[in-house]
Amino acid sequence: MEKFIKFGTAILLLLIVGFFIVINLTSTNAGNQNESTQILQPNTKTSSVTFLAVGDIMLSRNVAAQIKKSNNPLLPFSKMADILKSTDFNFGNLESPFSGSAKFNNSPTLVFNTPPVNVKGLKEYSFNILSLANNHAFDQGLKGLLNTKLYLSQNSIASVGTGKNIDEAWQPAILEYNDIKLGFIATSYSALNDNAKANKPNVARMQDVSRLKSTLDELKPKVDFIIVAMHGGTEYTYKPNNLQKTFARTAIDAGADMVIGAHPHWIQTIEKYNGKYIFYSLGNFIFDQEWSKETKEGLTAKITIDKNWGNTSVSKVELIPVIIENFSTPRPATTKESLKMLKNIGLNSTILE
Repeated sequence: MEKFIKFGTAILLLLIVGFFIVINLTSTNAGNQNESTQILQPNTKTSSVTFLAVGDIMLSRNVAAQIKKSNNPLLPFSKMADILKSTDFNFGNLESPFSGSAKFNNSPTLVFNTPPVNVKGLKEYSFNILSLANNHAFDQGLKGLLNTKLYLSQNSIASVGTGKNIDEAWQPAILEYNDIKLGFIATSYSALNDNAKANKPNVARMQDVSRLKSTLDELKPKVDFIIVAMHGGTEYTYKPNNLQKTFARTAIDAGADMVIGAHPHWIQTIEKYNGKYIFYSLGNFIFDQEWSKETKEGLTAKITIDKNWGNTSVSKVELIPVIIENFSTPRPATTKESLKMLKNIGLNSTILE
């Protein structure tokens, strides 16, 4: 009987020890499984950035006269204020240099100068990056070109497309919002108002395809998304010319994610090339060309870029047509006006697919 009790006790002890071993192994395996799951679980966090792309901004001539008359540097931006404030930042082509002087000439001059006070509108409405590569870059000479870049920087506005030499002119700008790095490059068909007859080593030119490619190659590993600005095309026409099309498509093939154009003073067609948007011309944004319906019309594009699982792409483009009034001030177009303007470039919706 005593032997039976000892034997039963030993069996019971073994069962108890075995039970705890099984429990411990199960718990350990579950912990390992959870740890493994955490390691393998991909980062599904999505971040996004939104900006408004606009066309030509000219804060001289009659625009400067209206600002001076109203004593309000914010005047040209006032009717777009809500839209401009709804984004993380905004981008456009500044077509009038800051020489440091407040003097400017009214029409019909083609030599522009922006009074220093007029930077307030650009700063207030988050134009944190501007293209300076255009045919008015040398309107105030090399000194004015370099002062423009410096003055914008002093006002926390980055710029691309010009510099003290060709290397600086091709130097990209990188902006980061919400963990998304955006790279910007800007180019022009000409540095002067001479139809590209003379070359200046202070403005990045569209014709320099080899430099475009090498700049994109260097920039690609550093950013999530690349925007190339081009200033060129035939003025006062709805369709891009061969230089615009060749340049824009080459930029996309070389690694750009979007191309944004200006200069024709009319809005032009939009192309989706290899899945990437090319805005051949957004037309005027702030300008004083009230001598025709088309030059008083402009197109702005509210662009949202998403980053998800390490992939970055355009998630939405909303087109916002504008009408320029008072030789200075764009306003959002009405629905009827918008549809008519979009029809001129082959579109029937303000949302791009």
